[in-house]
Amino acid sequence: MQSIRLIVLDIDGVLTGGETHALDLSLLQHLAKLNRASRANVHQPAVTICSGRPAPYVEALLQGMDGHVPAVFENGAGLYVPNGYQFLPHPDILENSHILAVRQRLGETVVRDGLAYFQPGKDYTLSLFAYQPADTQQLKGWVETALGSLTMTVDLVYSVSCLNILPKGSNKAKGVEFLAASTGVRLEEMLGVGDSEVDLEFLRRVGYRAAPENAVKAVKEVVDYVSPFQTSEGVRDILTYFGIV
Repeated sequence: MQSIRLIVLDIDGVLTGGETHALDLSLLQHLAKLNRASRANVHQPAVTICSGRPAPYVEALLQGMDGHVPAVFENGAGLYVPNGYQFLPHPDILENSHILAVRQRLGETVVRDGLAYFQPGKDYTLSLFAYQPADTQQLKGWVETALGSLTMTVDLVYSVSCLNILPKGSNKAKGVEFLAASTGVRLEEMLGVGDSEVDLEFLRRVGYRAAPENAVKAVKEVVDYVSPFQTSEGVRDILTYFGIV
């Protein structure tokens, strides 16, 4: 579709099945082909990432798809720019962030008590995983109890396997706005693909939106197309549906 200039993909639950799941290398090869075509023809959409993952992981996945357009990491807290190899924090995130105090408080309570652990490698946000997956839905209550008044300084948003702890007002929508400002690609020209609650604000901001079959109900309700296939197979189907080959 000529009106789509940029495809923006979440990683876990979209590009991959999530933590510990194998990468779909053939899909990455296909996305790399699309990116090479976009370099040669401005009418061909490029592919990039908008993920909660830390910057090094996003960088590696972008290399795997031969990406040249900046990618969003840590749920909108920063932008990885391949040209010049830059990692840019979102200007709004650095001001009034209490994330260091939040990390310390949770480290002294929820983490010390063996209830959960932090995903490593993040600088501006936190992702908390329960040691027992069945306890994932209890994470929010544990965090609110541990933080007390500090709860007011953060947003608590679930993805499928963890609780994301974000500086107040930080989200993937902020990330794609940062992406649009950095690339000159209008939000209306982006196709976003997500699967979990943390993707909702991002999906509402872009012009086209889709989800794989494994997406949560709230995401399926806001997208234009829900693939009947899960994760990477869903991405292939979504590209076909929108006429991107």
